[in-house]
Amino acid sequence: MFVLFGTAQSSYASMELIKSKATPASRNLVFTSAGDQSNVHRWLNGQRDFDLWVVYYGSVPNRLSAAADLYLARPGTKFQNLHYCYSKWRSLIESYDAVLVMDDDIVIGASGISRLFQIRRDLDLWALQPAFRVAGKISWDITRIRTDTLLRYTNFIEMTCPLFRRDKLDAFMDVFDPELIGYGEDWWFLQTLGAQSRRRVAIADEVPCINPYDRDKGGAREIDRLSTHEQRKEVWDRIKARYGLHEMERLHEEYGRIDRSRLHAALAAARFLPEVAYDRAKQTVRRWRM
Repeated sequence: MFVLFGTAQSSYASMELIKSKATPASRNLVFTSAGDQSNVHRWLNGQRDFDLWVVYYGSVPNRLSAAADLYLARPGTKFQNLHYCYSKWRSLIESYDAVLVMDDDIVIGASGISRLFQIRRDLDLWALQPAFRVAGKISWDITRIRTDTLLRYTNFIEMTCPLFRRDKLDAFMDVFDPELIGYGEDWWFLQTLGAQSRRRVAIADEVPCINPYDRDKGGAREIDRLSTHEQRKEVWDRIKARYGLHEMERLHEEYGRIDRSRLHAALAAARFLPEVAYDRAKQTVRRWRM
């Protein structure tokens, strides 16, 4: 294990890196900022080919340290903390080929995470995300799981749990401003990829995950404890003005797909039928009430 120790956790003092092994165990890294209601332990169930870096912002000293290969205690969002770690231990991050940056509440197992890294490597993707199951939140329809495809090439991924080829993440962190708090990150990153990103960005339907509803986490989003939606939007507006960014309306597009076989499409449809039926029933009730 690598452990990043500070002094008193409550003060989040400056940290020093202590390594107990010479090199990472994997070429893949999962990075998260995690609190006291995280699902991090679920990520370790199953066949695993990744190291886990946890930046803990909760209230219990050393919670999650035993689960992590790299660990420190520090407040902030995942991209704020990732930027901080780049500034302190960039050479360590550069020892990895790819980095999955995850919200701490995502429901997925180790074999699914490991498969995402394999898909990225096999297709030489610059960035991808797991599709979202309808058992949880879906903010953009393009990220909803399709049971007839294994993967879709798109012009959009959400910043909930993106997996980056590391050099593309390097380029984003080089321009990222840590004042930004969970708003505009997806648009900014995709802009850094440039015009050559067609068929380099994808959503993996083969490996879906659940993004839990806020009610399943006590009714509140952790990021809302840091700032309101309006405050985050104000920060994004300042960032755009500061760096001369010009946000344009982006239509979500699909450039191609890798289909499942008919048999595997039928099996996937059957597997997710109960939650799909429940989701459709909710939508029907919602329309009826309107």
